[in-house]
Amino acid sequence: MTDTEARTTSSPTTRVPSQRSSPGTPTPSPEHWLGEVLAAMGCRRAGLKWQCPAHGHTGLHSAALAIGRRDDDRGAWLHCHAGCSVTAVLRALGLRPNHLQRPPHITPSRYVHLRGLRREWPELKNAAHPERAGYRHEAWHLYGPDHAKQRMRRADGSKTMRWESRNARGEWVPGLLGTREADLPLYRQDEVRMAAAASESVVLCESESSCDALHGVYATTWAGGAGSPPVETLTRVLEGADVVIVPDHDDAGLACLARLVVALPHARVLVGELGEDAKDLYDRVGLDRFLEQLASAPTAESRGGREDFRSHAG
Repeated sequence: MTDTEARTTSSPTTRVPSQRSSPGTPTPSPEHWLGEVLAAMGCRRAGLKWQCPAHGHTGLHSAALAIGRRDDDRGAWLHCHAGCSVTAVLRALGLRPNHLQRPPHITPSRYVHLRGLRREWPELKNAAHPERAGYRHEAWHLYGPDHAKQRMRRADGSKTMRWESRNARGEWVPGLLGTREADLPLYRQDEVRMAAAASESVVLCESESSCDALHGVYATTWAGGAGSPPVETLTRVLEGADVVIVPDHDDAGLACLARLVVALPHARVLVGELGEDAKDLYDRVGLDRFLEQLASAPTAESRGGREDFRSHAG
């Protein structure tokens, strides 16, 4: 056999490329790779959320883990709505933070197999739409261009809220897509900025329904309830504005007021009768009297930081 024949007939040792590295197979984006890993693990999915591998493998629970593409296109983000940290989720997946930008160069199914991540997952809670529980639409409340809260109420007066958000394709889908309520803008924030620039008074109350009811008055609130006012956002947006805080006159509302006056010491305070919120006070006294009370409301600073606001009912 000649040297030429030997070179042409011998079988060289070659490495067969994996499916991921094959020139004809596109590399999945990090968020798609993560989703395929969760699917290969057996995680259940409800809408845009998955069972969270950091906590969702025991007990009855709702799908909580959202995955998406970062706005700067530099990888994926993770957010567990049940409170698990990104570190905890990555640890449960056997991944490091840099894998959110560049996942391991291996197919998701093989990764799950090699890591031994496949397991049985519990059933999800029945995530029935509120309408099935007798709730009916009452109002939509927009928080910026990409988030909206729907208020729904039953005949017995009980209410519930649900969120929808605009995804990267411009579609409105359920949930906040990983955004925290504390990071949302204030309700009607653009109007509030215009009012502040025009030296108009701005009422800060506890609910969107109160804001909507105060016709002829600039009013705002925040996405969370009385227990979680976003102090940093309120301070930043309302700095320099003539703010009048009109809290709900109950224990939770007065506790919230105590936190607000620390963040906004120059704000003025108007408290209605026991049990009233801003809407109730407005309905009871009418627009003209309400405006008079706003104009004469004393500042929180002038009352002293520890004063009991129950004694200042309108």
